[in-house]
Amino acid sequence: MSAWTPCPYVADYPFDAERVRAMWPQLHAVDAEPLPGSDALMQGWALFHSGRFHEAAETGLALGVDGWSLANRATAAQSALVEPNESVRLDLFKRVHLQASALTLQRPQLANAWYWQGYALARYAQGIHVARALAQGLGAQVGLALRTTLALDANHAYAHVALGAFEAAVIDKLGPLVGAITYGVTAESALDHLQQAQSLAPDSPAVLHECAGALLLMDGSARLEEANRLQEAAAHATPRDAVERLWVELARTSLTL
Repeated sequence: MSAWTPCPYVADYPFDAERVRAMWPQLHAVDAEPLPGSDALMQGWALFHSGRFHEAAETGLALGVDGWSLANRATAAQSALVEPNESVRLDLFKRVHLQASALTLQRPQLANAWYWQGYALARYAQGIHVARALAQGLGAQVGLALRTTLALDANHAYAHVALGAFEAAVIDKLGPLVGAITYGVTAESALDHLQQAQSLAPDSPAVLHECAGALLLMDGSARLEEANRLQEAAAHATPRDAVERLWVELARTSLTL
């Protein structure tokens, strides 16, 4: 991999393996990632939580299939939160999708293999515009991957928010009737997923920020007050690692737009 744009908050969050181990339930409430079984993989997660995404991704890939979830999450964080160039961002999301798709073949019962496949494809769809992505048939793939994630782990907060946001985007682009007929999505389902995500990870700035955006996409001014409340909560959350700090800063920027 070529060098990536660095995360600006690395110095503020110096994690080591022991600190990650002690904080694992809090750091991974959003993605339900299993506790690593090796010291090398735990050290890779320490790099990730410190904001050293490039090193974390390389570490994950070097560890083989056991490290692919780490590589996927680090690459996705880089693309969604740090990388300024849109074409590079899309390439990184495509890389995550390919890696995660390979992981589903190796470990089909691993929830995060399906999650990162669906999430990366959803973010790629946003980058090329949702309507175009739906016309290419990507919507069905996103829905299948995220629903499979939740079938394997109903408490996956990130999958709930990603599926809720995807359903909101479908309704926004196609309307409620076509969305329901073509993709089986409804406003009630989208809201339920968003609410479940908040219930599972109520203090996650990522969940709060993404839920706010999905509400505005689906209901516009009717949900403006609720969306602003969630965005305010995200902007004032106390970040536990460099990743959450990036989400907090993104929420703060959104409030000023």
